Amino acid sequence: MGLIKWIFTEEPLDEMKIGEVENSFGFNLPDDYKQCIIENNGGFPEPNIFDCDDGMIEAVFNNLISFTNKDLNIKMFYEFSSQKLIPFAKDPFGNLLCFDYRYNEKSPKIIFYDCEETTITPVCDSFTDLLERLYALESI
Repeated sequence: MGLIKWIFTEEPLDEMKIGEVENSFGFNLPDDYKQCIIENNGGFPEPNIFDCDDGMIEAVFNNLISFTNKDLNIKMFYEFSSQKLIPFAKDPFGNLLCFDYRYNEKSPKIIFYDCEETTITPVCDSFTDLLERLYALESI
């Protein structure tokens, strides 16, 4: 199915804020993500369900992590950079979708980070791939 629209987005993002985050974390964010976050900062995708490459099904992409929200923003996840991970989205339970720079610092893959179990599940190869996988659960 793929992404249809973003809802509940915050104010458009200045590209300088993206540069500040990249400098702080020490990694360049993927271009497809940067194009998306500029207009959809903090937004919620519709539809929002995706399946992971390892077979985990029906994971939820709740929202993009904001660059500007004073209560919860991307800079608050700085400690993940030591693991070569940059969180960019959350599920409804506080688990994270992250860019994984551990194996390729130029083209990070997407992983699902379970905060309670501290486990990593491979999701897909790129941010665009993730958006193209999104689907809605069928109503019964």
